[in-house]
Formats: sequence, C-alpha cells, structure tokens
Amino acid sequence: MKLDAEFCETRCPVCTRARAGVGWAKWLQRIEMRLTGGGCPAGRDRRRRYGVNPDEPLERRGGGV
Repeated sequence: MKLDAEFCETRCPVCTRARAGVGWAKWLQRIEMRLTGGGCPAGRDRRRRYGVNPDEPLERRGGGV
C-alpha cells in the first residue's frame, strides 16, 4: 500500500475521520502533527499536492466568501 496524498484524502483511518469531525481522530491527528511537524508522509504529500494540511478539507482553500 502506497502512502501518498490520495491515501490521506480517501483511505487513512485517522485523517478521514478527523476531517469528518470525529473527536478521538481529531485528538490523535493533532498529536501526530505536533510530534512529526506536519503529519505522516501521506499527510505531508497531501500538503505538497493539494496545498492543504491533513486536518483541512480540500474545499476550505478554494476561493471562498
């Protein structure tokens, strides 16, 4: 299994649940991001590819009102 931006976006058991608002996943993701300086390799690849952190939904960065 390749850990890349697509994995983080669609299949990661922690990140997908954290972005959906599940409390334990948000807590775990915050700890992971602080310890690793930006998340796991898949989360860092997601930031490079899509320009959003692992804890941010993709829609958030689109030109909003």
